[in-house]
Amino acid sequence: MNKKATLIVVTIIVVGIVLVGAMMMRMRRGAMMGGSDLPLMAVSSEGVEIPLSEEVKAVTGELPQGAVAQQIGDMIVMITLNPYPPTVSMNEFTVTLTDAAGQAINDATVSLDLTMPAMHMPPNQPELPFVADGKYVGSAPFTMRGWWRIEVLITRGGQTQSAFFDLGM
Repeated sequence: MNKKATLIVVTIIVVGIVLVGAMMMRMRRGAMMGGSDLPLMAVSSEGVEIPLSEEVKAVTGELPQGAVAQQIGDMIVMITLNPYPPTVSMNEFTVTLTDAAGQAINDATVSLDLTMPAMHMPPNQPELPFVADGKYVGSAPFTMRGWWRIEVLITRGGQTQSAFFDLGM
């Protein structure tokens, strides 16, 4: 093969490698940033999905889209987002707390810690004031699209417990 043909082959290979690399980076960025394919879900503190148990479902009933629940100790924590899917702006968060028998928990202090695990973000930690019947409601912004971790911090009797939820938008 002459020099001109070798140069053409090498150029085609390099361009191919660059294009494949760019596509892989785009796919990786999309996976890191989350996306609409990650619905609101209950997760452990390590990010492992927690399926809705029969015990929780017996208390909450069928959950509408945009709501998910999990049991933390003797408490059931349900979070509902409005609108759902959420927007890159202000969104309403409703946290409903009940005991395992379904009785409303009205004596808690509830706040959120909204973070993006894939990147450093400034603090986004709204408090959710008590409304009625175990419901705590407040608003906070999602500042950009991507994968979000919602930590619900519940303080009762001087002890704080956390429930975690993940969302891609």
